Formats: sequence, structure tokens, C-alpha cells
Amino acid sequence: MKFTSIVMSLGFIFFISSLPTRSETLVTDLSQHVIEITSQFSGSELLLFGALERHATESIQTNEIAVQGLDYDIIVVVQSDPTDLMIRKKQRVAGIWINNENQMVSGVPGYYLVGSTRPLNEFLSKEDQIELELGLENIKIVNENNEDIGDYKDALIRNMKARGLYRESSGNIIVKNEILFRANLEFPSNMPVGNYKADVYLVRDGNVIINHRTDLLVDKRGIERFIYNFAHDHPAYYGMMAILVALSAGLFTGFVARKIS
Repeated sequence: MKFTSIVMSLGFIFFISSLPTRSETLVTDLSQHVIEITSQFSGSELLLFGALERHATESIQTNEIAVQGLDYDIIVVVQSDPTDLMIRKKQRVAGIWINNENQMVSGVPGYYLVGSTRPLNEFLSKEDQIELELGLENIKIVNENNEDIGDYKDALIRNMKARGLYRESSGNIIVKNEILFRANLEFPSNMPVGNYKADVYLVRDGNVIINHRTDLLVDKRGIERFIYNFAHDHPAYYGMMAILVALSAGLFTGFVARKIS
């Protein structure tokens, strides 16, 4: 009896191991990897595209067999390097709005975009969304003491959305023939410079099975680069020059106005 049980167990293991094992390969890229900001820059639009190779491999014959009709979803997240921000809360005192309370937050992306084949809640658990920080409400924004900042976080997201720096949408990833996919990425003219990362998540049966990352650089060029570097390397001199330029412009405007009148 014991021998028979062992034989049946071995037979079941052999049967399971002989079944096709599913695996996927995800390849993604951007239409360009550098966005140059010049004096004429008014925003940019890039194309993120990719292909999904789906196959099952026979463990005995090692032949690849195409797998059709599997349920996949795709999530695209583009964000800039994290930075530190000061969030100020205004309060009206004697009819005047003044800054009343402040919160310093760190590790906040200056630009954040998330798109998906359909709403995240339809195919991904809330726990996974929070763990991977997918979606605006799941971005981790805490103060210096690692405490939740509640209303400050809501205000920050609201302001960033109004400036076009935070975006969230679904149904904007186009899939062709269940293999090729693409997504149009829009960047506003006020996008911060620095290193960006474009992450593509492949989801099957409610689980993230592949994550592929592509790097993107946003950099200033020409006179903008010189001014940007000078302002950051020599802030005191830059401030004095800005004041002198403003005074000179004001004096010149007043001079012209007097001549005309």
C-alpha cells in the first residue's frame, strides 16, 4: 500500500512537471531619451511603446508554444527624482492671507504620471497599489518625522495637478493584437529638470509579474543651462544681478515714459 502511494505521488509530480510553464518577456522603450529645455520650450510629448512576448515551454521537448487569450493589464508610471518640498498652509488674519503653518516633506516626485489599461481598482489589490505607490492617493508623502500629513498631502496633490505636474488616467494605453502597446506621455513646459524613470508593470490575474524601467533625462540647453547653473552655483551673485536688472529695467522704462509724455 505504501509502495503504491509512493508510485502515485511520483506519477503526479511527473505529470505536473510535464505541463507547459507560462512565462512572459516584456520589452519597452521611449521615442527619445532626452528632453531638451530651451527658450522656445512649450512642453513635450513622448511615445512609450513596447511588446509582450507570451509563451509556454514544454519541459520535455523544450519547444515554445504560443499562449493566446490570457488576461493582462499594463500600468505606466513616469516620475522625476524625489525632492524636498515645503508645504505652507495659509490662514486669513484680519482680512489678510498669511502663511500660518509649514510642513517639510522629503522624497516627493516633482512630476508624476500614471496610466493604465483600465482603472487600477478593477485588476490590482489596494495593498499592491500602496506597496508600489501606484496612483496619486498612494504616493508616500510624509513629514520629516515620517508622519502622515493628511490635509497637507491633499493640498500638495491638488496644486500639482493644477500645474499639470501630477496626472492620473486609465484607458490611455493602447494595446494592438494583444502583443504591442503604446502610451502617449505629455510633459508641461514647467516640468522640473533632472533624471526621470518610466516604469511599465505587467499584471496578470491580479499580480504584478514584470516591471521594466526606462530612463529619461530632462535637461536645459543653451543660455538656459548657463543661467540655471549660475543661479544654483552662485545664488548670492545671481540674486544681486536679478535686482540690478530689475532696477535698470524700471529706470529705463521711466525714462522712456517721460520722453514720450
